[in-house]
Amino acid sequence: MVFYGLTPRALCATIKDKQATGGRDLKAMMEHIRDNRQVAWGWAPGGLRTTPPASRAQTVAAFKTWMDGGAPCPQ
Repeated sequence: MVFYGLTPRALCATIKDKQATGGRDLKAMMEHIRDNRQVAWGWAPGGLRTTPPASRAQTVAAFKTWMDGGAPCPQ
């Protein structure tokens, strides 16, 4: 996974880097998080696996808010 182990700043830069995201811009990344079945698995992995602290809908909403706010990266 391209995002694993990155600092918040590095993660932000990676999400904004089309070369790292398979050519996706921020809108396409938001749609990928919202619609991709493999991504959806992360919110319902089964077994003893843990789920993220925010729901998928909350994650998409937060991504949109961040994107609409200019997608600033942490210092």
